Amino acid sequence: MSDLPDRFYQALLLINNILVREVTQEGLFQSLAATLQPLVNCDRCSLSIYNPANDSLEWFARAEGVTVTCMDDTPIPQRGPLAHEAIRAKAPYIAQDIKNLASFDAIRSMHDAGLRSAIALPLMSRSQPIGALVVSFRRPLRDDDTDLVAFLEKISVQVALAVDNMLAHAKLQKMNAELQQRVGDLLYPEETSYSEPRFFYRCESMRIVMEQAQLLACSNVPVLIRGETGTGKEFIAHIIHRYSARKNNNFVKVNCPALSSTLFESELFGHAKGAFTGANSHRVGRFEMADKGSIFLDEIGDLDKTLQAKLLQVLQDSSFERVGESRSIRVNVRFISATNADLGALIQRGQFRNDLYYRLGAAIINIPPLRERLGELRAMLQHLVGILTEDMQCKPITFSRSALRLLEEYHWPGNVRELSNMVKRLLILNYGGEVEPAMITPLFQQDAHHPGIRDVSVAPLPPPPVVAPGYSLADTERLVIEKVLTLTNGVISGKKGAATLLGLPRSTLLYKLKKHGIEISRYTHSVANLAAGITNKAL
Repeated sequence: MSDLPDRFYQALLLINNILVREVTQEGLFQSLAATLQPLVNCDRCSLSIYNPANDSLEWFARAEGVTVTCMDDTPIPQRGPLAHEAIRAKAPYIAQDIKNLASFDAIRSMHDAGLRSAIALPLMSRSQPIGALVVSFRRPLRDDDTDLVAFLEKISVQVALAVDNMLAHAKLQKMNAELQQRVGDLLYPEETSYSEPRFFYRCESMRIVMEQAQLLACSNVPVLIRGETGTGKEFIAHIIHRYSARKNNNFVKVNCPALSSTLFESELFGHAKGAFTGANSHRVGRFEMADKGSIFLDEIGDLDKTLQAKLLQVLQDSSFERVGESRSIRVNVRFISATNADLGALIQRGQFRNDLYYRLGAAIINIPPLRERLGELRAMLQHLVGILTEDMQCKPITFSRSALRLLEEYHWPGNVRELSNMVKRLLILNYGGEVEPAMITPLFQQDAHHPGIRDVSVAPLPPPPVVAPGYSLADTERLVIEKVLTLTNGVISGKKGAATLLGLPRSTLLYKLKKHGIEISRYTHSVANLAAGITNKAL
C-alpha cells in the first residue's frame, strides 16, 4: 500500500462523486463498495446503521463481496461485534486476526468464509455514531498498514456525511408521506367506501343516474345532486370527480350545515397569521385545497343565507381573499353540490338565493329513493351483507322469506343508508344466524310521515334501540358496545372502528364507555376476548 498516499486525493474525489451522485441506499453502498475494493484490496464491505435506543444495528444495504452465511445458509444480519466495538469506542477497531474473536457466531461465520482480518470504522455525525463501515480481508493485516487505516478514516468521514443526509432525507420523505396521508384522510374521508364496486344498482332509474354522472364528468359545469337522505348523493359526487379530467387532483368536501358565520371565511378561504385572535399560523382554506380539483358542497340547502352571498361571489369570480389579506387568489374549481331539501320551496320562503341556485344547478341529477327502486332490495341486501361482513370481520347472516317480505314492504325513510345501518346491527346482534321479522321491526325508523324531498324543518327520528330479552336498555347498550369492541379488537376510530360500526360519533362512544365503565384495554389484545356473560342468545 506504499503508493496509497499518491492516490489519496484522487480516490477521495472519486468517492465524493459517488456520494453526491447516488440517491438510494443500495446504489450508494454498491458504488462505494465497487470503488473501495480495488483501492484497498479488500474482499468484503458492509455498512450498518446504529440505533442507540436499543444498542442494535441494522442493514444500510446488503454487504458486498465474500458471502458470509449463518448455519442455516441465510446472510448474517449486520449486528456483529466489530461494528459494535468501533461504535462504542468512537474510533477505528482493527482486528488483525479475526480467529481470536471466534467466540462470536458472526466472526466464526466470517472466518469460515475465508476472511482473516477486518477494519471497522464508526460513522460519526455531530459527535455521535450513526453506524459503522466494515472492510474485511482474506489476508491478515500487517503492522505497516497504517496508511490503509488513515485512508479509510478519511473515507468514513465522507461516508458518514452522505449516510446522515440520506437518512435525514428518508425521514423527511416518511414524514411527508404521513402528512400527505393525513391530508388525504381530511380530503378523502374513507375513500375506499366510495369505490364503485360498493355502489350497487340494477334498476333503470339508477342506470340513468350513473350515465348522467359519467357524462357530466366530462364537462366543468356545476352539478347539483338532489335526493333524500341516505340515497347516495356523495357517492355520485365522487363518481363525477373520478371520471373527470380533475381526478388526479383533490376532492374536497365541505359540510355546509356545520359552517357557522364566524368560521365560514376562515374554513373556506383560509386566513393569514395574526388575522384575528387565535390565528397563530397561516391557514389554507378549502377552496385553495381544491384548486384544479373538485369541491363538494354537501347539504347546500342548509347553508345560512347570509353566507350564500359570499359563496356566490366565488362562483362568479373564481377568486377570493384570505382573511387578513388584501391579495386576491384565483382558483380553478369544479363545483358539485348536494341537497335533500326542496330548494324551490326554500327560494319561495326567502331562505335560499335564487341566483345561487341557478349557479349551482347548471346541471341537476335526481337520485330516486330506495322505495322507488323496484325489485332491487333483495339483491342490494345480499350485496351489503357481503361487503359489511368483510368490513366487520364477522359471520354472514341470512334472511327468512317472511323477513324479506317485511323489508320489501317497508318505505325506507333513511334509504340505502338506513338499510346499511340495519344490516350492520343485524350482523352484530345475530352473529351468523337467520334473521326473522321480530328481529327487524324494532330497528325500523318510526317516522311520522312518508318523506319525499324533505321539508328542512323536519328531521327523521333516530331508530329505537333493540332491547335483549331479560335485560334493561342500559344493559343491552353495554352488551352491544362490548360485542362491537370485541369485533374491532378495541379499535374506536376509523372506517372499521367501533364508532363507525355503531353509527356513533367518536366522542359519544367514549362517553358511553365511561358511563358503563368499559375498559378498552380488555379488548385490545385478542379478537376472541368476549366479555363475560355475553352470549349470542342474550343478544
